[in-house]
Amino acid sequence: MTTAQSRICISCWQNMRVPIALRGALSLPFRVVGIKSSRMNPNLCTVCETFFSRVYGKKRGMFPATVLFADLRGYTSLSEDATSEEVGDMLDSFYDVCAKAIWERDGVVNKFLGDAVLAVFNFPYTRQDHVQQAVQAATEIQQRWLERSWTAVEEGRASLGVGIGIHTGVASIGEVGKACKELAITGPVVNLASRIQGSAEAGEILVSEAAYLQIVDAIPGRESRAYQFKGIEGPTRIHVI
Repeated sequence: MTTAQSRICISCWQNMRVPIALRGALSLPFRVVGIKSSRMNPNLCTVCETFFSRVYGKKRGMFPATVLFADLRGYTSLSEDATSEEVGDMLDSFYDVCAKAIWERDGVVNKFLGDAVLAVFNFPYTRQDHVQQAVQAATEIQQRWLERSWTAVEEGRASLGVGIGIHTGVASIGEVGKACKELAITGPVVNLASRIQGSAEAGEILVSEAAYLQIVDAIPGRESRAYQFKGIEGPTRIHVI
């Protein structure tokens, strides 16, 4: 677990053995040319998210990854009744809770999608225990959001639950766009993680069979369910964390 901010970009060092300084006096020359901490993870640099082809020698590639989707339950109804300030404050809190938990477990926040967060583990820098790290991040999100919800209720403010889905597999990762490049994660692993998240109730963490097999020794005997997702042949086995 990365609990402190790194002085250099972990990905650039791991993938290219290039020590791009992110903090301290040595980071000043890099900042002059526009290289700074990434928004996806403060221990990565902007080279990782905008110069994929230079780092990996190609525009897109297939990489093993674990995908986490987290989504606020009941957001649409709340946004119709609450003030724009209340909605904005809740989204800010949700993004902050998710980002911190994900970064602490060496994941990256790929996108904020309205009331949802898409995170990826094991890219651009790798960890053999990326499934475990994703599940730990999900657990932290639920615990911290629950604490935040208690405070909100005590103060008379609205509170919503969070549903989380996790799947692991091989994802297509690379650059999209020309004028404004963006790092995108696509493929069946992302689609299934999104479907799993959509089936999670408020406060639940659901993981795919593939993900659960990676962590079953640490958390055995979890409830399993079978879901029939549109466009996917046969039932999909999901485990409740």
